[in-house]
Amino acid sequence: MYSMRITKLILLTAAIAALAACNKGKTDNNKTLTFNGRIWPKGTTSYSYGTHLVFIDKFTWYVVESTSLTLDSYNGDSVTVVLKDMGIGGNPELYNVISIIPR
Repeated sequence: MYSMRITKLILLTAAIAALAACNKGKTDNNKTLTFNGRIWPKGTTSYSYGTHLVFIDKFTWYVVESTSLTLDSYNGDSVTVVLKDMGIGGNPELYNVISIIPR
């Protein structure tokens, strides 16, 4: 009887942990961010997605691509960008550039 309770408790704990893990990595696809930064081609990296990086400061940068804009036109430029989370849940996350304005 006592071992049956322990078994049920273990199974319940495992089920809760599995359900909690299902939500991990999901992102809000409506999330947008607006930043001033400098845009550069991504070059060779350990991750295979994105075409460019937007550097906000020395320690903050975002992996980006655009489905509607030609980002190469802004290489090295200081820009204001509006980014939309692509929802891939990777590390680093991928953002779509939906607006870019030279500064």
